[in-house]
Amino acid sequence: MSKENKIEIEKEIEIEIENEKKIEIEKEGSDEESKGEEEKEQNTEKEKEKEKGGEEKKKGPTKEQLEQIKKKVQEREAANEPKFIKGVDFSSFDLEDYIEGYQGHTRMERLLFIAQRSEIHQQKALKMFLEEVKKTRNIQKYRKIVEKYSDVLQDEKNLDQKWIDKTLKDSANTYDSLESNLKKAKENVNQEGIREGNLQLGHFYFDKGDLKSALKYYSRAKEATNDSIEIVNCCLAAIKTAMEGKSYSHISSYLNAAQKQSEDLEISTNGILKTINGLLQLTSREFKTAAHQFIHAPGKNTFEYPEIFTSLDIGIYGGFLSLATFNRRELKRNILDNEYFKNYLELVPEMRDIIYNFYESNYTAFVEGLEKIKPQLLLDQYLSSHVERLYIRIREKAIVQYFSPYLTVDMKKMAKDFGTSLELIEIEISNLIAEDKLAGKIDQKNKILHGTRINKRSQTFQEVLNFGKDYRRKTRALLLRANLIQNKMTVKRPRKKVMMGGENMNFMNLQLLNLMRGFN
Repeated sequence: MSKENKIEIEKEIEIEIENEKKIEIEKEGSDEESKGEEEKEQNTEKEKEKEKGGEEKKKGPTKEQLEQIKKKVQEREAANEPKFIKGVDFSSFDLEDYIEGYQGHTRMERLLFIAQRSEIHQQKALKMFLEEVKKTRNIQKYRKIVEKYSDVLQDEKNLDQKWIDKTLKDSANTYDSLESNLKKAKENVNQEGIREGNLQLGHFYFDKGDLKSALKYYSRAKEATNDSIEIVNCCLAAIKTAMEGKSYSHISSYLNAAQKQSEDLEISTNGILKTINGLLQLTSREFKTAAHQFIHAPGKNTFEYPEIFTSLDIGIYGGFLSLATFNRRELKRNILDNEYFKNYLELVPEMRDIIYNFYESNYTAFVEGLEKIKPQLLLDQYLSSHVERLYIRIREKAIVQYFSPYLTVDMKKMAKDFGTSLELIEIEISNLIAEDKLAGKIDQKNKILHGTRINKRSQTFQEVLNFGKDYRRKTRALLLRANLIQNKMTVKRPRKKVMMGGENMNFMNLQLLNLMRGFN
């Protein structure tokens, strides 16, 4: 059967079905249904017009198709589901000590992040997560985690219905109270009451897990005040909400609004804003910019914002990113000679020792320190996705620095110092040479790395010649300008447009040409 015949048959079937429906509707005599039928007739006419253009009518999905769609969605979700990190020993990671400094929602988010990536810490992290989520009103998240990890939770795999009922009742009463207070403030045109009412409703929705509504009320609270400190408090609450929802555009917007009030703020508050900006730059892979934000955020006294980060985080983020992006001179100026940042670096002795060993070319201890701190970095929700990339950068910098003082290096000794095999260190060096990051050649037979010699004498001589040519060009240009001014050959803007004849223009061009020839 041809395509055109199929279309005609489908048209006839549709017309018959519609006629049968019309007869049934007329028998019932319902006005509302007749209106609905008119709409159906209009839709049928539109479908007929489409069919005239050669389009086939789309049929609704069958049960089998719906099941296939559902299966594909589940497969996609499973593919995006965070997986355990393999090949790393997390046994030395102290979960309780690590999570102790955090508060509120960031504590929950970090516990959940660890549970999804460390198999040996999953059960403990999930139990701690459930304890924290029960301090909030986020029933939806509680249900989701219990249902998802019921096999792991064992004793706590059943939902706490008593807590759910109590939380629902308490949330309804709290909402009525907050809404009533806001309504009274609006009726009395009390700006402070309006700001406080919107802020409290924002906190309520944030605690409930409704991030979109929370941001809406935080925005209204910010608009209801002109006080710098209150504006910053509203912005910080909104930033905290946006960070949980990974809404980076909102983070940037509220961060800019808060930084505009920086002149009226305390040093610690400005430090908090710089640190948040560092986290934002880190998520955008602007590692060097992020490093500067972290290391220049501290003031004389240490500070933290435990609902997002701790003092230890500043030391870890600033130190690790600086090691990956700064050259030797920048590392000394910004880290080793930075008295304020040292206070944070001392809180993380492992990172401090890594930086000092790198600077002092103690490569064996440097590599050992990097491997020791790696589990903690991989379980950090902001650093985890960047760790491997930054580790490669740091190793490349270390290899280049290791070779820089020498003309020849024994690669066997080099492999020993870097705690790796000869084959792997040879691959790393080959890649660096191919990418023009290392000037050298490999002696495959003797496993020796030879540096490419640069004739510094001829290089310096060429630089001097280039400088001389540039100086001569600039001097000639200055002398020419001085002679033009002396001979009154400057061009001034006339008040009125004057048309100059061809003879006058030729005379001026000739005079200028003679002057330049005389100068040469």
